[in-house]
This record gives sequence, structure tokens and C-alpha cells, in this order.
Amino acid sequence: MSDRHPGPGGVEALSVEVLEALRRGTDLHGLSSLNIAGRLDLRNIRLGGEENDQGAGIDVLPGAIVSDVDFSGAEAPGVRLVGTRVVNCVFEKANLDGLEARATNFVGCSFAGASLRGAQLSIPLNDRYSLYEDVDFSRAMLYGASCVDASFKRCVFSGVKMGAMSFRGSDFLDCSFSGALRRVVFSDDSLTGRVLPGPVMQNVDFSDAVLRDVEFRGIDLNGVSLPEGDPHIVVKHYRCVLGRILDRLPVSGQPFTYGLRAYLAAELGHSHPARGLGIWHRASLGKTPEEQEYAIRLLRACERECEGDG
Repeated sequence: MSDRHPGPGGVEALSVEVLEALRRGTDLHGLSSLNIAGRLDLRNIRLGGEENDQGAGIDVLPGAIVSDVDFSGAEAPGVRLVGTRVVNCVFEKANLDGLEARATNFVGCSFAGASLRGAQLSIPLNDRYSLYEDVDFSRAMLYGASCVDASFKRCVFSGVKMGAMSFRGSDFLDCSFSGALRRVVFSDDSLTGRVLPGPVMQNVDFSDAVLRDVEFRGIDLNGVSLPEGDPHIVVKHYRCVLGRILDRLPVSGQPFTYGLRAYLAAELGHSHPARGLGIWHRASLGKTPEEQEYAIRLLRACERECEGDG
């Protein structure tokens, strides 16, 4: 990178200038004439130095506009955005662990391959909410991240690594997910009382994702494409099926069914009253193949009964 950033102090001096510009909200484009694909070239820049490594974070001036910048490979953990508008920026393979985005809009941006561990993708601020529009999260690392009251429009989560994460009070339009999702909660429940502009999920595609312990709380799944085939178990007549299987659990001589009943009862308690489809990863239904097959047989038997009552 030093070859691309000549001058006294090289990259270290530029990093200090970029950090100061972000804090003051001044135009980054006045710092360098280097350009890549129509964006200011700030690839691999390091913001905050050792102080930031210790968790001090990076505060961008509230209300700032950051546009047309390539931050690929940047080291910027702990960056804090408040009312920021980020347009046509690239954060590919950047370290954005611990990001905090309050009422911030990202439009036409890429986080492909970025690390967003523990990030707070959206925090409401005075009835203002975050927006992600035409954003690419392909291959991003999102373990331990959270999101409250945001809107996602035409976003791609391809090959994403997502776990122990929640999307609360957030809606999705024309989005797709693939890769491994584990212990992820999608919920219509807003912490602020936000009224969603429409259904929680419209034209959302999970068909190429692997869903394990993924919950759809208060979501009817009418606008959702789910994965099919092993390792997923998909049933119709969701609420009828769970109602019947809970009546049959636990089963004498099958100790694991006590835990299975608690698991399914908790899920049913958070479900949308009009939800028609249920989906589980087989590993969520039992620890051993025998336990899993036992649970699957029960689910299928209840599904057939519900279809007959149909």
C-alpha cells in the first residue's frame, strides 16, 4: 500500500488524516487523488492504531456523508456511525468488528468477505432507523452481530457466516441468503414500537442456505423460499403439526423427547398465527441419528393427520 500513498509519512500519515476527516465530517476526497473503479482508493488503510485495538473505537461525525470510497482490507474495528449516509463504498475483507450503526443508511455498498463480528448493524435513534439498500454481504463474518429496527432492500447474503445473531423488528425485501446460518433469530418484535412498512419478509430466498436453530418469530413465511431436502425437515400445516406433536410428547422410554418438547413449544409460542410452514435442521431434533429419525417420524405422522383434517 505504501507504493500507492507516497509522500511524507506515507500510509501512516494518510491514516491519521483519514481518521481526523471522519471525525470532523470533512470530504475524504481532498486527501488523495488515488482512484480505483471510480472510488477514492483507501484500501488496506489502518484507522485508530494501537489505541483502537484496545477498543477505543472510531467516532464518525454524526450526520456525515461518506461516498465513493474503497475501504477494502481496512482495519477499522469499533467504528461508530450516527445518522451517517454511506453510498457506493466498498469494505471488502475489511475488519469492522464491533461496528455500531445508529440510524445509518448504506446504499450500493459491499461488505463482501468483511469481518463484522459483534457488530450492531442497526441501533434506532429518535425514531430514525437504519437502511441497507443494494448491499452485498457475500462471505461476510457476522458471528455475534445484532440488528434492531432496520430495513434491508435487495441485499445479498451469499456464503455468509452467521451465528448467534438476531434481526429484531427488521424487514427484508428482495433479499437472498446462502451459506451457514446457526442460532439466528428473525423477529417482527420491535424494541421501539416501530411499525414496519409492510410484511417482515417479501421475496426473500433462503433456498441455498443451511438453517440450523434459525427462528422466524412472528413471521408467516408467505414471502419466503426455504431450503428443501436433507438436512432440512420441512412440514406443512405448521401450527396444527406442532399442536399435535406437543400433545404426544414426552414419550415414555425416550428421554430426549422432554427436551424436544420444550424446544418445539418455545418455538410455537413465538410463531405467527398464520404460519403455514415449519422447518428444522435434523440436528436440532435429536443428538443421535436414531433420535432424529424418531422425531421426524412423529412430525410426518402429525403432518399427515393435519392434511387429512384439511
